[in-house]
Amino acid sequence: MRQQTGGTTTRTAPNRRIVAIACGAVIVAQMATTIYLPSMPALGADIGASDSTLQLSVAIFVVFAALPVVAWGRAAERFGRVPAFAAAGLCFILASAGLALIQNAPELLTLRVIQAIGAGGIAVVGRVMVKDLFTGAELARQLALLSMAFVVALGGGQVIGGIVTSTLGWRYGFAVLAVLAIVPVVLALRISLPRPDAPAPSRGSARRLLSDRAFLAPAVAGGIGFAVIVMIQQRSAFIFADGFALPPWVFGLFGVLYGAAYLAGATYVRRRVSELGARVMMRQGAWIMLAGCLLITVVWVGDLHRAIALPIFLAGYVTTTFGQATLFPNSAANAVSHLVAGGAIAVSWCALIQQGLAGLASLAGPSLTGLLAWSLAISLLAAVNVSVVTVLSPTKG
Repeated sequence: MRQQTGGTTTRTAPNRRIVAIACGAVIVAQMATTIYLPSMPALGADIGASDSTLQLSVAIFVVFAALPVVAWGRAAERFGRVPAFAAAGLCFILASAGLALIQNAPELLTLRVIQAIGAGGIAVVGRVMVKDLFTGAELARQLALLSMAFVVALGGGQVIGGIVTSTLGWRYGFAVLAVLAIVPVVLALRISLPRPDAPAPSRGSARRLLSDRAFLAPAVAGGIGFAVIVMIQQRSAFIFADGFALPPWVFGLFGVLYGAAYLAGATYVRRRVSELGARVMMRQGAWIMLAGCLLITVVWVGDLHRAIALPIFLAGYVTTTFGQATLFPNSAANAVSHLVAGGAIAVSWCALIQQGLAGLASLAGPSLTGLLAWSLAISLLAAVNVSVVTVLSPTKG
């Protein structure tokens, strides 16, 4: 599947189809959060779930999307990319359909766990397929294309979720997810990939990866950036509903702003990464995220009037989103590009670190009861990430 001409991967029709499948996986996996966010207050009132339970439902999704990704990577190595992708997709589809029928909080949390396991699987196996085809700056460019797919989920998901919740009800949002997830699964079943080679012995593979600074520092940087975004998403529905007294459909429309910011960041990466290098762009993204988090903190430090606080909060959210769009694909490309053997395992460990850090942050998020404490926490995480990309990451790459 990989064809090299002068060190650059030649794009073929099968390559484009595989990238399209990976993009579809990113869309549905992320929309499991973004469609859900505008519906959280209505869903909670309907099934009797508290705000803390609803925030926990976001946190456990992130955690359980992370926990099995290494297992999904090993499944992709042993059984093939397509069977692993289809199995994860089926898990996601069934859980999403079940969530449309829930009646209480335990059912919500249980099915969110199953949905997350499937979402983590399709996302990581999709990235493995892309890693099979590309490397270096070209890998960063293709991962930026996946980031553009993330835009559809980030902006479109919130818009769809807000409109569906305000018109049909929150249950239909989960039904939409189930239907959308069928598309990349069917496309994956229609492609033909070479049978996987016999899996290489994996003893010590985790130890080798975790002791490789060229792998670990970028993976951690992407994870911290993801953690910041998840913590903002986790709290944003309640900030807009309670702090700014906005209905779900308005909150959903704001998703267009975040989508535009992510699209701008991903476009910036695709146009400039070959010139600047993935490490430089990773560092730029971390600094931009810090600036955005500091803007958000200004709102709560200054106890500003709502008319002033809302545009500043939105500006901080948009800036942070642009920074993450710049940081994330370059962090992932930096982490795995130099690793030739065991690509699926390297990609899955990178995903585990990134999703795991986001999951830990999301679990801690609900304990930050005050908005000032919460905004200071995300600013501190962003500052730590600046240190990671400027001090700990290798000077090459």
